Amino acid sequence: MAKTWIKGLGAAAAVGALVAGGMYLYGSASGDVPPATVDFAKLGPQEFDTLYRRGEQVFRGGDCAACHSSPATGAELAGGVPMVTPMGTLYGSNISPSKEHGIGGWTADDLYRAVAAGMAPGRKNLYPAMPYASYHQITRADVDALWVWLMKQPAVEVANKPSEMNFPFNIRPAVAMWNALNRPAAKEFDMSVDELVRGKYLVDVLGHCAECHSPRTKATFAMDGSRYLEGNTIEGSYAPALTPDALSERGWTKDDLVKFFRTGLSPQGVMTFRMSSVLEHSTSRMAEADVRAMAAYLTQNREMPGPKLKAAEGQTSVKGENLYLGLCAGCHGVQGQGQPHSSVPMSTNTTAMFPTPINLIRVIREGVHERDLAHGERMQTMPGYADKLSNEEMAELVNYMRQTWGGRPGDVTAAQVAEHVKTIEHSK
Repeated sequence: MAKTWIKGLGAAAAVGALVAGGMYLYGSASGDVPPATVDFAKLGPQEFDTLYRRGEQVFRGGDCAACHSSPATGAELAGGVPMVTPMGTLYGSNISPSKEHGIGGWTADDLYRAVAAGMAPGRKNLYPAMPYASYHQITRADVDALWVWLMKQPAVEVANKPSEMNFPFNIRPAVAMWNALNRPAAKEFDMSVDELVRGKYLVDVLGHCAECHSPRTKATFAMDGSRYLEGNTIEGSYAPALTPDALSERGWTKDDLVKFFRTGLSPQGVMTFRMSSVLEHSTSRMAEADVRAMAAYLTQNREMPGPKLKAAEGQTSVKGENLYLGLCAGCHGVQGQGQPHSSVPMSTNTTAMFPTPINLIRVIREGVHERDLAHGERMQTMPGYADKLSNEEMAELVNYMRQTWGGRPGDVTAAQVAEHVKTIEHSK
C-alpha cells in the first residue's frame, strides 16, 4: 500500500511539473509578430513626417507618459513613477532611446512584443502593471509609428529604479504563470472608420481605461471582464464606473466628457489623483476627434440627462452643515454652486455620488494644488484639512455633502473614515 501511494504521489508530481512547465513556456512566449507595415530603411521625408506625427498621437492615446515620466524632473520618458500594488511597488521604466538605460537597442519588433505580449528582449517577462492585457490588440501600424517617434526623442541617461515586490512576486519568471492564466493572445484590433469602433479602440486598447476602472479578481488580481468598467478602488482612490448607465446616473453628457478629457474641468468635477497626469500627458494633447470618439463609445451615443441636482437623502447633519459653511462654502458656495473656472460646484459634483466616500475624504484631507489644467482652464488652491478635522468631524462633513448633493445616505462612520485613511496612506 505504501509503495502504491508513493508511486501515485510521484506520478502526480510529474504531471504537476509537466503542467507547470507547459504553463511557463506558454506564458513566456510572445506569439507571432505581425510584419512591419513600413520599410524603416526607405522612409522618405514626407512618409517619415506622417509616421512621426502619428507616433506621437499613439504615445498620447496610449498614456505612456503617465507611468514612464520622471516625478523629479517631469521628463516624459525617464521613468520612475511608482505604482503601488497589493504585491509591492513597481516603477515605470526608462523608455527613452538611451542605449544603457532605455530602449535604444530595441527594434520595432521588440517594441511590439513588449507592448502586445509583455515580453522584453531577452525573453524578460514584464509585470502586468505594463498594461499588455489591454494593449494586446494594438495594431502593428500604431506600434511602428510609436517606435519611429520614440527613437527620435532625446535619450535620457537615468537608471531604472528596481521594483520592490514582495515574495514570491519578486520572482519575475513567475509572471509567466500569470500570463498563462490571464494574458489574452496578441491579436490586432479590427479597425474601421466608424466613430464607435475607433472609440472602443482608444478606450479599451490604447487608453487601457479598464485597467483602473474595472474591478480585479481576488485570486490573481487580473481585470474582471465580467464587471467591465464598473469601477474600482486602486492606489488609494476610487476609479469610478464608466458604463453608459453609470455615467448617465451621475449626470454626464457626451459633450461634458469631451470637455473633461480636453480641459480637466466640467460641471461634474476636476481631474485629480492619477487622472491629473492623464490630462497633462494624454487626453489634453489628443486630437479632438479622438476624444469625441472616446466619449461616443463610453456613452454609446445615448441621450444623457446632463447634470442634475440630487434630492437630499434623509435628515442632514447640523454639525456637518456647519463644518461645510465654515470650511467650504467660501469657495464652493452655500448652495454648492461653485465659482466658474476656479472652484468646482458641489451640487453637480460626482465625487459626492460615488458608492465609496474615499475620494471625498482624500480631497478634503489633502486639498488641491493651484495649477493650470489645459486649454485655458485653471484650478485654484484648495487647502487640506488632515490636521484640522478629527475622524468624527470628517464623517459629519462627508455625510452632509453626500446626503445633500450625492443622493447618498449619511452612514459613513468615524471608524470607516479611519479605514479609508489607512488605505490612502498605504498607497503613497
